[in-house]
Order: sequence, then C-alpha cells, then structure tokens
Amino acid sequence: MSRNVGVVIPFYQTDKGILIRSITSVLEQTLFDRITVIIVDDESPVSARDEMTAFENRFSDQIQIIEQKNGGAGSARNTALDNMPDEVEFVAFLDSDDEWKPGHVANAIAALEYGYDFYFSDFFFSDYKDQTAFKRANKITPKDHKLLDSSNNIYEYVGNMHDQIIAKGNVIGTSNVVYRYNKFPALRFREEFYNGQDYLFWLDISDQTDRIVFSNNIECDCGKGINIYAGTGWGTEGSLRRLKNEIMVWTSVERFFDLNQYQKQANKKRLTKLREAIVRDILHRLRHKKPIQNKVLKEIITYDKGVIFQFIPILFSFIFNSQKS
Repeated sequence: MSRNVGVVIPFYQTDKGILIRSITSVLEQTLFDRITVIIVDDESPVSARDEMTAFENRFSDQIQIIEQKNGGAGSARNTALDNMPDEVEFVAFLDSDDEWKPGHVANAIAALEYGYDFYFSDFFFSDYKDQTAFKRANKITPKDHKLLDSSNNIYEYVGNMHDQIIAKGNVIGTSNVVYRYNKFPALRFREEFYNGQDYLFWLDISDQTDRIVFSNNIECDCGKGINIYAGTGWGTEGSLRRLKNEIMVWTSVERFFDLNQYQKQANKKRLTKLREAIVRDILHRLRHKKPIQNKVLKEIITYDKGVIFQFIPILFSFIFNSQKS
C-alpha cells in the first residue's frame, strides 16, 4: 500500500520531550503504514533531530526532518507542503505540542473517501479538558448537518463555511484538519501573517470547494508548548502586537474574498471591537506611563486607518467615565 497520507509538523519549542509525545501519537495511528511525516524545524531552540533520537532511527524511511531559518508556523507548514512526495493524496496537520487519538487519520480518510475534500474534528483545548472545543464554542451543532456515518460520527457540513468562520465563529483546529492535497497542490499558508494564517487557509480552501465533512469525535488533545498568544493579555507588553496581528488578518479578509452582506456586517463588528481595544490599550499605557511601541502603532495605522477615526469618540468616552469615577 502506498504512503498516500502526508503529515505536516512545524516545530519550534523550548522544552524537551514535546515533539516525542506528538510523534508517538502519529506512530499509534491505525493507518501509520500509509503515512509520511515531514517535520520542519523552524530554527527551534530544542533541535528536532535531537528529539527524534529517542526513536533510535526507527521509522526513518517514513519521517523526514527539514531545517530552515525561522519564518513562523505558516512558513514551516509551506516548506513541508513544498516537499510532499508525489504519491501523497491527503495532508494532515499536527502542531508539535498536540497529540492525536489513534483513529484520527483513519476516520478522516474514511470521511474524505465519501467524496469530500476537507475534514475536521472535535478536540480538547489544552486548558479545558472538561469540555470539547465544539461544546465550549457552541458554534456548531452536529444535528444541523447531514449524518453520513453514525458509527464514526461523520457529518457533511451543511452551510457556508465563510459564514461559519467570519460571522458565526471558527470551529476548526489546525491539528484536526485533513484535506485532499492532490486536488489543491498549490494551496499554501499566507506567510505574511504572524497568526491567523490557519483561518485564511480554511477560507482559501472553502473558496474552492464546498465538499466539507466533519466528525464530533474527539480526535486530538492540544498541548501546552509555545503559544503565540502567551503574554499578550490586556495591558501586557505583547497586547498591542497581538491586536495588530488580528487587525492585519481581518482587514485583509475583504480584500482576499468576495464577502456577502452577512459576512461584511460581522467583519465590520469584529473590526470595530478590535479598534476599540487598540485605542483603549494605548490610553491604558498613557495613563499608567507604560511605553507605547511606536513601530507597532504605525503598522496598525498603515493597515487600518479606521483606528484613527475611532480614537476621538473613545477618548471622549474614556475621559467622561474617568471624571465620573
């Protein structure tokens, strides 16, 4: 049987042992004999090659390591896609701190072989093991979709995926995606975005196909490795940088895609909230005499002039509420 499933793992971690757990979950897949793994070491402080010595060169014919200069997760995933063997029909993504359940790939391939192009499943977030991602987000209800296979809980996604991601709320986790690579061999992540490339990838592929299928099986446990959102909460040093990245993604959506009115209105509301958050972040820094990253602020204004127009009304509101208190 040909190895027609490619697994893409971008790797950048500071703690040892994380990749070992992730790779072990790949080795435990019931369809492992059909899998080729490409790990892209994105100039990680912990070397992927050092991590893989734990397996004593076993499976070396199925696991390839590529090393590159740091370019971010999107760049690392694209490097793996650029190096996919010719026989690969399906590609699955797995972040290096996440772990698959043993039946994930088999269930995904079974679902796609009903004639679909894109698959995703339910999963556990690293910090919320008491409730699955689908239930926690409450943005997708399986009974609203067409049941294809009750034994594996496989459903045809009914609806507009752009509506789902832009207006209702994204429910797709990167490590739960498997898609028909041989139908979209040129599709790549948009590397210019520090985060949000995954959302844009889902939007790109759903722009080209509506043959989407999913399972509410819990097929992945998300881990606690490097998190690009760590240290970016309200008032932190990285909060303005995080808001800039989000503004970049969502101001670009209308340029990249032909949105319907529902999607435009939802994106307008999201951008309004992001602009308000940026202005409040700046005012918070001024009030508490914290430094403002002028370069980041300039980049925000370059991408979105709407922040300027939102500044004055929020400033007046801020002053008014401060006087009341």
